Amino acid sequence: MQNSSIPLNATQTMQLPNQQPLQMQQQDPLAQLRDIHVPNDVSAWPLDWGWWLLTVLVVITIFGLYKTLSAYLRHNKPRKQALALLESVSAQQNNWPIALNSILKRAAMSYYPTEQVAGLYGKQWQAFLTSALKKRDKNLESDLALLVSNIYHANPNSNDFDACKNAVKGWLSKARFPKNKLTFDVPGNEEFEGSNTQAALKSASANNNQAKETHHA
Repeated sequence: MQNSSIPLNATQTMQLPNQQPLQMQQQDPLAQLRDIHVPNDVSAWPLDWGWWLLTVLVVITIFGLYKTLSAYLRHNKPRKQALALLESVSAQQNNWPIALNSILKRAAMSYYPTEQVAGLYGKQWQAFLTSALKKRDKNLESDLALLVSNIYHANPNSNDFDACKNAVKGWLSKARFPKNKLTFDVPGNEEFEGSNTQAALKSASANNNQAKETHHA
């Protein structure tokens, strides 16, 4: 009868498939590695001095752009209002030359001293309109002269309406409008120069009362 018992030492050495001996596991260097640890988040506060400087520069830039844009819009507001009002004038109006000239006069008084502009009429007013242009424009100057002459006509020529209206639009687009209301002298008119400006204005205003323009401009 054969002994079917398995030797003790054989039982101790039996291993499951794919199972490494304990001694080999202890000698495996990979088994000794630790888990990967994610580093702590870097705090963004307090800010470095460079970021503070950049923030200040950005704020100053935004403020400067805001002031510039506001000044630009404020400076061009009378011009835009005049251009919008110009569209309401038509050739069917009996007093269309006075209506067109009134738009010019009000726009000019928004940028130039009111007490000086208000007293201008006729050739003086025409000279001012010409001198306010950024550069010479003979066609525009001729149309402005046509508008000024039609102001004093009892029956203005309706055929001149388009030229006169375009003259107003051209002047509003091409005139040199100062940022501050500064005094000015009308070229070729000594009456408005020097210390006699106020007296000349009174004289022009008195004469202007006899003209049709004073009732509308």
